[in-house]
Amino acid sequence: MAKRVDKEQRQAELLEIAIEVFAKRGYQATTMDEIAEQAGVSKGMLYIYFKNKEALFGAVFRWFGKMTEEVMQSAIDDTKDEVEQIRRITAAWAEVAIRHREFVPLFLDFWAAASVHGMRNDYAEDLATMYDEYRTMIIGIIERGKVRHIFKSDVDAEAIAYLLVGGMDGFFIQSWLSQPNNLNTLIFNATESLLQGIITT
Repeated sequence: MAKRVDKEQRQAELLEIAIEVFAKRGYQATTMDEIAEQAGVSKGMLYIYFKNKEALFGAVFRWFGKMTEEVMQSAIDDTKDEVEQIRRITAAWAEVAIRHREFVPLFLDFWAAASVHGMRNDYAEDLATMYDEYRTMIIGIIERGKVRHIFKSDVDAEAIAYLLVGGMDGFFIQSWLSQPNNLNTLIFNATESLLQGIITT
């Protein structure tokens, strides 16, 4: 068991270093040699944990998706109020966007890679899984709110989930481009505007 823990810990450490290198150099310019050098290991050792650069990049993206989902889930764990849960999810996303703005170029690289022959299946599947998990979380909140008559009965939970996830992605990219100093406020105001349209009166 200890060996497995050590291996997982080492893999996590290598992943953290890879994130720094990818963020600084971009996917195309980064090499496994550079990552190995930064990590202080041989390239052969790096290949033990990740079979190639594509696999390592995919692991970086999955880490980001899981981290974001965990942050959002943690934000809503201590409240059963569906309206507050929606507010907290978007606020948590804002914090991720502010803390990890350097991820935007990598995000764009990943989207581009998902359309490239040879990488399309794996990367597109990772993207689809990430978005499905985000939407499922939001759909569950909306549906529970409808049952409790917090949200209007005719609200399309799936459509709202697509809108929120798409909006959060848009804020993420635009915050990197324009560097607003009030991203939290912008996302809060956008969330309130959406909520006003679906909350029962």
